Amino acid sequence: MYQPDAIAYFEVGGTAYIISANEGDARDYDAFSEEARTSSLTLDPSVFPNASELLDATQLGRLEITKTLGDTDGDGDYDKLYSYGARSFSIWNGNTGSLVYDSKNTLETDLHANSSLYPDGRSDAKGAEPEGVAVGEVNGQLIAFIGLERADAILTYDISNPNNPVFLQTLETGDAPEGVLFIPASESPNGSSLLVVSSEKDGLVKIYQPDKL
Repeated sequence: MYQPDAIAYFEVGGTAYIISANEGDARDYDAFSEEARTSSLTLDPSVFPNASELLDATQLGRLEITKTLGDTDGDGDYDKLYSYGARSFSIWNGNTGSLVYDSKNTLETDLHANSSLYPDGRSDAKGAEPEGVAVGEVNGQLIAFIGLERADAILTYDISNPNNPVFLQTLETGDAPEGVLFIPASESPNGSSLLVVSSEKDGLVKIYQPDKL
């Protein structure tokens, strides 16, 4: 389930696009909870012939999914598994609504490969939790800034080609970045484009300039 927590609008070549940060969240209340570990489910053996392997804790057994979706034929076992948030950012055609690009697991692999900030203990839940997104032009490049709540980081991508974003770098933030705001050079107090990031856990606000990106 994509479950975007934030979206941003941009245009390339006259085409409108929407980018979404797909954090995900579960309904978990005293009267109702949809959360379950995959290991607690019965999987349809015709769809999952290797169910016993998948349900192992070292495979998908600890993955948190929703119990409200997946029993497509109503026979009491699960034919599909739906987890929270897609753990990705997505780019959608703003005119048609069609999916142009999805980062799949690359937020986590890029984070892991380029810093020590990946929260591996969250891998069975919602991973790094992409929380916020902003888009702006920096030095002629159209850049997407993806805030990762659990990783305390911003990942930056060149999205000049919306079909093929390119990872640029990791910016370390305060604890649990929530707000991501891009200020273009034309509106900046110092004449340079700025990125402002506010973090909800420690209250830090950090400001980045292009020569730091």
